[in-house]
Amino acid sequence: MLCFICKSPHANANSLTKHLKLIHGLCSGKTLRLKCGQAGCSKVYGTFSGFRKHLNKAHEPCSDPGEGPSTFDDLAASHFDELPAKGSPSDSVLKRSLVDSCASTVAELKVAGVGETTINSLVISMEEIIDDIHNQANESVKKCLTLPEPMKSDIESKIDQCFEKMENPFGVLNSETKRRHYFTEKWGGVDLVEYVLGTRFDTLCNRTTGAYDQVVVADKFVYIPILKTLQFIYKHPNIKEMMQTSSSSGEILHDLCDGDLFKNHGLFSKQKNAIQIQLFYDDFETANPLGSKRGIHKLGAIYFTVRNFSPKYNSNLLNIHLVALFHAQDVKMYGFSKILEPLVQDIKILEKDGILVPLYDQPVYGTIVQVTGDNLGLHSLFGFVESFSARYCCRFCLAEKEDFQTEFDEDSPKIVMRSRALHAEHCQKMQTNPSLPYVMGVKRSCILNSLQYFNTCENFSVDIMHDILEGVAQYEMKLLLLHLIDKYTTSKEIDRRIKSFNYGYMEQSNKPPPVKLGEDSNNLGLNSIQSWCLLRNLPLIFGDLVCPNDQHWYLLLLLLQIVNIVFSPKLSKGITIFLKHLIAEHHRLFKHLFPNKRLLPKHHFMVHYPMCILKIGPLLHSWCMRYEAKHNFFKKQLKSFKNVTKTLAKKHQTQIAYRWQTFDPNGVIIGPGKMETLNVLDWGDEMAKHIHVPIETKVLNVKWAKHHGNIYRSGLVVCLRVHCEMPVFHKIHQVVLKGERLLLVTLALQTVCLEEHFNAYKVVCTKEGPHVVDVKELFCYKAFDIQMSYECDDKSLFIVPYQFL
Repeated sequence: MLCFICKSPHANANSLTKHLKLIHGLCSGKTLRLKCGQAGCSKVYGTFSGFRKHLNKAHEPCSDPGEGPSTFDDLAASHFDELPAKGSPSDSVLKRSLVDSCASTVAELKVAGVGETTINSLVISMEEIIDDIHNQANESVKKCLTLPEPMKSDIESKIDQCFEKMENPFGVLNSETKRRHYFTEKWGGVDLVEYVLGTRFDTLCNRTTGAYDQVVVADKFVYIPILKTLQFIYKHPNIKEMMQTSSSSGEILHDLCDGDLFKNHGLFSKQKNAIQIQLFYDDFETANPLGSKRGIHKLGAIYFTVRNFSPKYNSNLLNIHLVALFHAQDVKMYGFSKILEPLVQDIKILEKDGILVPLYDQPVYGTIVQVTGDNLGLHSLFGFVESFSARYCCRFCLAEKEDFQTEFDEDSPKIVMRSRALHAEHCQKMQTNPSLPYVMGVKRSCILNSLQYFNTCENFSVDIMHDILEGVAQYEMKLLLLHLIDKYTTSKEIDRRIKSFNYGYMEQSNKPPPVKLGEDSNNLGLNSIQSWCLLRNLPLIFGDLVCPNDQHWYLLLLLLQIVNIVFSPKLSKGITIFLKHLIAEHHRLFKHLFPNKRLLPKHHFMVHYPMCILKIGPLLHSWCMRYEAKHNFFKKQLKSFKNVTKTLAKKHQTQIAYRWQTFDPNGVIIGPGKMETLNVLDWGDEMAKHIHVPIETKVLNVKWAKHHGNIYRSGLVVCLRVHCEMPVFHKIHQVVLKGERLLLVTLALQTVCLEEHFNAYKVVCTKEGPHVVDVKELFCYKAFDIQMSYECDDKSLFIVPYQFL
C-alpha cells in the first residue's frame, strides 16, 4: 500500500496509518483529510478508522501470510528485543502524534463553545480512563505469556518498560493553563489586548451585606493587533496560491485591482505586493433580541479581510479576521476615536515602515483600501449624520433630501460629489462652532482620515444587501403585490402561489415565508436571502396573470435587470453606462406609477452604484452578507455575560489559531459515492479522452460535491460560456473526482431566448452528446435550477439568472 504523500510502500493498513502519524505528523481532527492513493483511488476520509476500514476492504495488503511469527509468544520473543529505547525519535514522534490528536479533540470542544469547566472535567476523566486502559492492557498481555519462567520474567519486565513509556496523552492538557500553553506552541495565534476607554460609577449589590454600593467601573474594549494578525495570516502554507491574480488590462472588472481607485492609488499603483485591508463594522445582539436584556449586551465588531486574496477565498469565514470588539453603548459615550486609535497607529506603521512576512524578503507595506458596513454603521464610523431623514444624508454627495425624488443622475447640477477638500472644510466648520448639529451632513471628523493613503470621501463601498434586498426590493415587491390584488387576483391566491411554488433545489432553504402585506411598513418581513429568492422567482410565480404591457410589471423587470448587474461577480466597464440609464429609468417610472409614494434614501444610493463599480470593481465583493455571517460565531459562543468582549475574543482567536494553519483553500467537500472504473460509467470513454487516461482508470463517482461554497449535483445546470450574447447551459448528469480535479459530465441545453416577461432564459433539451467539464472552466461557478412557470398549461423550461450573463 502506497502513502499518498511520499508514495512509500507499506505492508498493510496499520503500517501505513502508523507511517502517516509518525513521519508526516498527521493527527485526528476536523481538518484531517486522508486520501487513498491506491491504484488511482480518489476516496478521502476524515478519520484514521474509516481510512483503515477502506484499505482493508477495498485494497488487498501486500504482506505474505506465510512469513513472520504465527503465535503471540513468537511475536513477543522476536520483537520485544527490538523495542526502541525510551526517548528515541520514533518514540517521541508517536507521543507527539497522540497528544496532537487529543489536543485537536479538546480544541474542537473549545471552538464549539463548550465551557472551560466542562472541558476540564472531561479531560481529567479521559486521563483516568487512559490510565485504566494502560493497566488493563499491561495485565492482559502478561496473562497471554506461556514462556518458561526465566524468559517470562524478562519479557514481563520489558512489557512493564514498554507501558511505562506510554505516557498519558491527556496529561499535558489537564488544566486551562497547560492547554493554552500547548495550543499557543502548536498553532500560534495572536493574543488580544484590552484597552480602557474610561471609568464611571455603577451601582452593584454587595453580596455580604445585601446593600447597594456605588463602585468605579472601567469601560474596556478588546483589540487584536492587526500587524501581528497579518504576519500570522502570511504564514499559511498556501498563501501564494490564495493571492489575487494580476490586474486585467482590458475592460472587464473582476475585483478591486481592476478599478480606477486601485490604479490611481498612491501606494497600490506603485507596489503590487502592498497589503489591501478592507474593514467592516457592524453591531449585533448577543442576548435574546426580544428579551429584557436587549441592547444591554449589544456589541460592536470590526473585522477585516485581505483583498489581495481572490474573492473565492475571501468568502470563507476563516478569512474574515477580528480587529476589535466593544460594547455598542460605549460608542455613544466615548466615540469611535478611542476605539480606532490602536488600529490607526498600527496602520500608520504599516504605511511608513511595513512589516516582514515569510512570503517576501523585503518589508511589505499596506493600508486600508475600503471600509464596508451597513449605511447606519458607516455614517456612524465616518462622522456623518445617522438619521436618513436629515437634509443631507448621503455620504457620497451633497444632494438635499428633497432632491432624491427628482434627481436620478450624478450629472445633475444638484448632485455635487463630496471631495477631500470639501469634507475637510465641513469638519473645520464643525470644530470652529461645536454648537452646530452638523454641516452639510458632517457631524465630526473621522480618525481614519489621519492615515496617509485613506480618506472617507474615497470610500466607495455600498451595501447592496441592505439597500436592495432588505430595502428597495421588498418595498417595490409589496407595492406590486398590492397592485396584483387590486387588478388580477386575491390576497389568498398570492399567499397560495408563494407557498406552493417550486423554487428548486438551490433555493430549498431560502423559500420565503408568508409575506406581510397588511402591515404599515415598507417591507415584507423577509430576510435578505429570502427577499432575493422571491424577487428572482416573482415573474415565474405571477407572470401568467399579468398583461404584457402592464407598467407595474415593467418596473419589476427593470429592478431585476439592475439586480442582475449589481450582483454580478464580474462586469465590463461599458455595462456601467447601461446600469446608469437603467437606474434613472427605473426611478422615473416609479415616481410616475406612484406619485404619492416617496423614493427611499436607498433608491438615491443606487444612483451612485455605476460610479462605485468603476472605482472598486463589482459591488458583490464588498457586501455585508459574509461579514454578518461571522456574527453567528459570537452569538453561539456566549455562556456568561461577565467580561463579554474579552471572553468572546479569546474564543475567536483560539478558533482561528486552530483552523487557519490547517485550512485547505481548495478543499472539495463530497457527498456519498463509490469508486468505479471509467469503462462501467455512462460515457466513460468521453471522460477518458478528456482527462487523457486509460479507460480502466478508477474515479470517484459522487452524488454531489461542493467547491468554494458552490454545490454541484445531478439535475442542476451550469453555464459554460456566453456565445452570441446568449449563455450556453449544460445539465449535470454525473459528478466525478479524479485526483484533485472535480469533473462534471453534462448534457447540452439549447437556449431558445430570453423571456423578458419572466426574466428567465427559455431552454430545451438536445440530443447532443455528453461533455466533460472541469469546474474551473465554468463561466459562472454557481449552479442553476431548471424551473417552470406557475401556469399549468405551460410546460416550458426556464433558467432564472443570478447575475448578468
